[in-house]
Amino acid sequence: MSNQTDLSHYIPRRLDDAGKFLFWELDVAGIGLLGILLGVALDFPIIGLFIGIGLAYSYNKLKAGKHPGMAAHLLYWFTGIPEPKELPGSHIRELNG
Repeated sequence: MSNQTDLSHYIPRRLDDAGKFLFWELDVAGIGLLGILLGVALDFPIIGLFIGIGLAYSYNKLKAGKHPGMAAHLLYWFTGIPEPKELPGSHIRELNG
């Protein structure tokens, strides 16, 4: 008889994990890469590397322990995009009831 565990009934615990780029989540990696690309565009790649790493590190600390969609919430709060599909606009102030 084999000592292997039967995993035919196994259900993964985290089906909705965020996408990854190597070791980092996509939003953190995007912020880091944005700093690097900005440094390359301005002809200061090493400074851009340090700025990108610093911004990604601080953003990762900011979002620790918060809702997974925090970036989308902040983007909507400050810019108004993306528009929510199911909620009424925030300018509608009616009391129903």
